[in-house]
Amino acid sequence: MLYVQDGDLVIPGQLMGEKIRHDINCFHEGDKVFSSVRGIVRVEDNRVRVIPSSGGYVPREGDLVIGVITNILPGRWSVNIRSPYLCTLRGEEVTRDPLGVDLSRYFKIGDRISAKISMVDEVHSCQITGPWKLEGGIIIDVDPKRIPRVVGRRRSMLNIIKEKTGCKIVVGQNGWIWIKDKQTEFAIKTIKRIEREAQTQGLTDRIIKMLDKELSIKL
Repeated sequence: MLYVQDGDLVIPGQLMGEKIRHDINCFHEGDKVFSSVRGIVRVEDNRVRVIPSSGGYVPREGDLVIGVITNILPGRWSVNIRSPYLCTLRGEEVTRDPLGVDLSRYFKIGDRISAKISMVDEVHSCQITGPWKLEGGIIIDVDPKRIPRVVGRRRSMLNIIKEKTGCKIVVGQNGWIWIKDKQTEFAIKTIKRIEREAQTQGLTDRIIKMLDKELSIKL
């Protein structure tokens, strides 16, 4: 039995239900399930989880991240993914001879890329795969714990922003978001509002109204 609803704000130790399935940021004692963090409840397919209100980024396998090349080393690059943990991109991702070629032919220091985390070790150091260079545009910071709200269920919120603004947008789970095109400032304004109001009800409807109003003014 659930004692909370999707979108509810919970605090650490709050009872969320009994005899229910649970996922991240929850713990159970007997049949009772509690929240282990302060955050927003998400109920999907009869499984409950909690999205933390704030916090830094800890790499997880499969995450899409945005990074900046910070160093070129023998056979690999060092990449800043807005995390205190070491992140590397192996030269084999782009060439068969990573030790015999100048890797700066592919990515230079300062280049911005998107990639997926392919491996995380016991101290959270990670490797990334499938790098894609992000040309032009700008990168903004968002609390990593608010990224699920920016993206929305089945990417619904992100698709709304893309459709209304016409911007190209890549969202990194590490809290960096790359935006490019004519309505960049408008897209940033929208994303920052989502970040501020992530814990409130009815946010999607308010965002749609804001976008429609702003676009009608521009027209």
